[in-house]
Amino acid sequence: MKYNSSKTGSRRRFPASLDEDNDNASFSSSSSSSSSSSFTAVGGGVGPLEISSNDDDDDDKWKNMDVRSSGESSINNFLTSRRGLLLKVAVLIFLPLVMLFRQVSNNSVRHHIENNNNGDLVPPVFGTAHLSPDEFLDVRLAHPHESILITGGLGFIGSHVVDLLLHRGFNVTILDDESNGHNHNPSARELVPNDITVRGDLPPFLTAKDSYYYTHVIHLAAAISVAESMNNPEKYELVNFEGSQEVLRWIHDYNRHVASHFSENPNVDSPKSIKKVVAASSAAIYGDPDPSLLPLEESAPYGGLSPYADTKYRMETLMRQFVRDENEYASDDAVSPTSAVALRFFNVYGPRQDPKNPYSGVISLFLEMALGNKDITILGDGEMTRDFVYVKDVARAIVLALLQEEDEEVDTSFKEMNEVDNGEENATFDVYNVCTGKTITINTLAEQVTQSMESNSQIIHLDPREGDIRDSSCNPNGVKNGIGFVAAVSQEVGLEKTATWFRAEEGSLRKG
Repeated sequence: MKYNSSKTGSRRRFPASLDEDNDNASFSSSSSSSSSSSFTAVGGGVGPLEISSNDDDDDDKWKNMDVRSSGESSINNFLTSRRGLLLKVAVLIFLPLVMLFRQVSNNSVRHHIENNNNGDLVPPVFGTAHLSPDEFLDVRLAHPHESILITGGLGFIGSHVVDLLLHRGFNVTILDDESNGHNHNPSARELVPNDITVRGDLPPFLTAKDSYYYTHVIHLAAAISVAESMNNPEKYELVNFEGSQEVLRWIHDYNRHVASHFSENPNVDSPKSIKKVVAASSAAIYGDPDPSLLPLEESAPYGGLSPYADTKYRMETLMRQFVRDENEYASDDAVSPTSAVALRFFNVYGPRQDPKNPYSGVISLFLEMALGNKDITILGDGEMTRDFVYVKDVARAIVLALLQEEDEEVDTSFKEMNEVDNGEENATFDVYNVCTGKTITINTLAEQVTQSMESNSQIIHLDPREGDIRDSSCNPNGVKNGIGFVAAVSQEVGLEKTATWFRAEEGSLRKG
């Protein structure tokens, strides 16, 4: 399949922001019944105040009476004076500035809260996110003119990737339809609300007057729920498969546009072809694997049990074919081909994961229940195992995969599996699991949550749900050897960081 230009039809909009890998809806949280209190004010023997008159003509006097406070007349005179008008103008000018300053300050406070367990924080090149050294471990500073397009950059995972990129000095453009996140970052350029399934919503091609172009693409926009995909497979086909196809076609056409318009007068500032695209896949493609395959390696067979898993796996197939076509066209058009990497996220958790979203991860749901001292409900005996990976580690894995150069030492054991020629001049396609290599039972997780939140929540077990995956574990050696990624945040430390963020977020909501 060749990636030629094509236009979509009518503007169909579905949630396409995305970027998180959920827990296959294996667990649910439910609140315990609680009684509601009502308050009734009762008059203490004092009847209503009545004003009466024996003269019926007085009724009109009461209706037409203009009641003023003693100082109101002078206030009105002041407001209509020249000084009063100047005061009004000053209020109109400075009030929005005060509100903007308050928003920026709140963002800075939130970033500090998210990182307050990391020791010394390093200020960013751009943006407001101060990160600890382990949160940008091995991630280099941006080279001149490096600019990243990130789809789904307002979402849970995407917003942390944006923070990291800005911290290291990259120019960042976010394309998002705001369906799964509203984590706006004033230091990034935004194309919002834009839909990846609509070709016209993707960035316009460059002209000679443009100074803003792209060197890399991160594709995180997606529909993200296993459970929802079972009821609405058409949405997942449109967003995850067709939307990804549109993004890859855009990259293909962007490269050809750059080659045809800017190759005659190349210089250091000239736009270049996009070097690499990294996309979010999912561990859901493994389904419920045979225990003999655990811990899972990237070579494990496809076993997806949902339209979500199916569309993510077929997205990987699109990426593999995209790289083949890039290599073929490169020889004809003298265009540098674009490499691709698919990252299969295991169970991602951390700050900014919305517990109000019914498709959110199990850790955020448990923390929400514990915060309100509500029952934590587990379907089954709770001895199911999962590999939980902290969101800032996931963000670092994405950026490491994006920036890895072809001349770096990597493990090429997956090249044969991906059936993409690893010739010196060719683009490559790789796939990696993103995980910690360590597992925890859901019972242990629930106990950790209640202790961390100092909660009185009771842990309740209900009947298991048919189709739920019993055990899931991951071999992290592939991503370690391939891009040098090793998770830096343990599950215990990550949980405490997330709990701290939850408590702070709840406190800010109470303050209004």
